Amino acid sequence: MRHLKNDPVKLLPSSLADLQPKRRLTIYIRRVLGLGLLPVPISVVYVLVMAILTDFEASTYTSCQVLNVLPSSSAAARSQHEVWTMACWTQFPILLASACLQFRLYSRALPRHARSFGCLVTFSLIQGSCSLVLWGSFATVDGDSFLHVVTAISMFTSAAIYMAGSFVCAKYYLRCESRREKFSLWLKSRLVFVYFLAATTMWIWYVLHHQFCLPLAYSLFALGEFVSFECLCLNFWTAYWDYYHVVILYDKRQGFYISDL
Repeated sequence: MRHLKNDPVKLLPSSLADLQPKRRLTIYIRRVLGLGLLPVPISVVYVLVMAILTDFEASTYTSCQVLNVLPSSSAAARSQHEVWTMACWTQFPILLASACLQFRLYSRALPRHARSFGCLVTFSLIQGSCSLVLWGSFATVDGDSFLHVVTAISMFTSAAIYMAGSFVCAKYYLRCESRREKFSLWLKSRLVFVYFLAATTMWIWYVLHHQFCLPLAYSLFALGEFVSFECLCLNFWTAYWDYYHVVILYDKRQGFYISDL
């Protein structure tokens, strides 16, 4: 039997562990999401700074022709549309993957009476992802065009539903036991508060700008838009802790499949 010792093919299984498929590859979802959800929030800062440095007059111009020192996100994206388009398309598949993971989590962890609400939250994430890539593809269109208005309304509506809905699901329907899950919930609560505060105040400044042409009113609107959008992106990024235990495994018997650690 000594000649069989170093030949695993000829050895009989001695326990149930020997019958389990060997894992050849392990991909941690948190690392994929952590890197994949960075292009858009980083690009927002980049296109805003570059628009101010290279295209200040055109990106801060409004029909009121009053003092304005900060371009809106759409104006900055229009000025740096190539970078913005690439960032949106790069993050789009990661957002769809995050939506699939969220649907998987909600269908397994939410109580039966709350699963319809979880589906609504997941659908809002998909809708917002499609609106984002549509904005990236047509970043050069005028701000008053029908396409831009519809895209903006779709993004703000889906973002509000997703921000509030994901927080409600995490706080009232999902059990947060680990430190990572508790930190994700704590961060979501702060982001939701800042998001709705910034989103509410920015529309007030938007109306004041167009109705009374107040100096710097549009800059305050642009600042609120920037803060609310970054809060949304950071809320997406909390998926790094939400799916910390999820991995993609590969073996010869089952191929690629998703499992929990």
